[in-house]
Amino acid sequence: MKNTNFLFSLLVVVLLFSCKSHDTKNKAILRAEALLISFPDSASHLLASLSHPEKLSSVDYAAWCLIYTQAQLKLHTEFRSDSLIMNSVNYYKNSNLPAQAGKAYYLSGYINHRLKKNTEAMKAFKQAEFFLNKTGENKFKGLLDYYIAEICSEDELYTYSLQYYKKSLNYFKLSNDLNFQAYDYRDISNMYFRLHYPFDSVMYYSNQALKLSKDQGDSINYYFILSRQGEMLYNRNYALSNKFIHQGYRFFPDRRSYYAAFLSYTYSMLNQRDSAQYYLNISLSRPLNIKTKVITYMAAAYASKNEGNNDKAFHYFEKAYLFRDSVFEQSIQSQLYRIDKQYDLSKKEAENSKLKINTRNQVIVIGLLTIIVLIGLIIFLILSNRYKKKQIEHRAEKLQMEYDINVEKVENNQKKELLLSKLQNRIENTLHFNRLQMGLLQNEKLDDFKKKISEQAILSETDWEYYMLETNHIFDSKISNLSGVNPQLTQSDLIVITLICLRVDISNCCSLLNMKKNAMYHRRKIIKDRIGISKDIDLEDWIHDYLEL
Repeated sequence: MKNTNFLFSLLVVVLLFSCKSHDTKNKAILRAEALLISFPDSASHLLASLSHPEKLSSVDYAAWCLIYTQAQLKLHTEFRSDSLIMNSVNYYKNSNLPAQAGKAYYLSGYINHRLKKNTEAMKAFKQAEFFLNKTGENKFKGLLDYYIAEICSEDELYTYSLQYYKKSLNYFKLSNDLNFQAYDYRDISNMYFRLHYPFDSVMYYSNQALKLSKDQGDSINYYFILSRQGEMLYNRNYALSNKFIHQGYRFFPDRRSYYAAFLSYTYSMLNQRDSAQYYLNISLSRPLNIKTKVITYMAAAYASKNEGNNDKAFHYFEKAYLFRDSVFEQSIQSQLYRIDKQYDLSKKEAENSKLKINTRNQVIVIGLLTIIVLIGLIIFLILSNRYKKKQIEHRAEKLQMEYDINVEKVENNQKKELLLSKLQNRIENTLHFNRLQMGLLQNEKLDDFKKKISEQAILSETDWEYYMLETNHIFDSKISNLSGVNPQLTQSDLIVITLICLRVDISNCCSLLNMKKNAMYHRRKIIKDRIGISKDIDLEDWIHDYLEL
């Protein structure tokens, strides 16, 4: 069982390590990664100091490209293509490093987004989403969803854009990144405004963004949000709108002509003619877009009306309404475009969902088949191990049995030889005694001599009992078994059978038992009759065959 557990553990380890890819161990690259967040310029310089990074190992070069690209983006370096980061993408996409693969795809998407290649950017972002969902990289997940929302917003898919901004906000909350939370709150407010959500909700998210930006010391975002609130309030609260847009006008010089249109309008609505005319002139010098033109001409119309020049006011009102119709027409076309895009996107999402379900089902089937194969292999190993164990135990038992039999045979042979030796010695002593007795008949000391010699050399009845028991033991109790089957056998019969078992010839048997040969033959005949042996069969041969069974 221990062998089976070891094999199973080894199999699992092999399967895991066969799919495992390792990240870089290069000390310089790891040092640059540690410097990336706080000191991107130092990280970039350290990576650039590595000569010929393309000659590094594939894992080191993939890590180098990934970290170097991040450093360059943090330093606001312009990229002409995503060819550098694609080295990381191509390595990590087939590895078991989802965090690195997700980051590489995200950077590729971000670069393509900056290059105005939204289709390529969206494809890369979707791949990044697939890999990052397997990780705990909440900040990168938030950035990913934020830029997907940006692309949807640029394509005027405001509903989808809002969904991704909210997903992004949740991830930034998990990563406790307050700075990016401010951007998400700001853009959620803008989406609410575009989708005509209740104005209280619009302002709630905008105020959340304003507070976080102020707390984080992000003055650019703070004044951008403030001026954006002024834009949203321009036809609701003229004074507050004017105040907020002034902040943007002062803080963003490149957008002054845009903000001047709103300022001119709000000053006109507040009956401050000089200020309205001042900002109107700035706005008319460089109208930026149709919406700005509408506001600019409306401001000019109200300024002319306040001056009492109705014809001029009518002229500006007419231009404003013409541009407003154009804006409405563009809005309708844009809405139709959004509907078509949303339909296409919904259709694509449905197809992707179906494809994901099919892929998931295939993965499940493959996983189940793999599990079944592994279970089958484990069962096979367990059964094989048990079979081998039983074979080994059976072989061991057989060897032990053979060993015991051989030991017993050796012991019995030794006992038999010892018994024969003892018996032979007694036989010789008895024969010698009988001859000696015959020669000492006239000796006065014959009785004493007999007594002493008989005690030392002659077989007594007690000795016969001992030899019969030992012989019976040597031959696996076959003599006692024979007596049990044939109870008519007498003690004398068993003594004769014992002598035959010990291969004592008939002459010595006669001397030992003080019998004549004719009497011995007669005794053997009686034994054959009592055992039930045919007259043609020799008793000695039958007994020896019986002992070998």
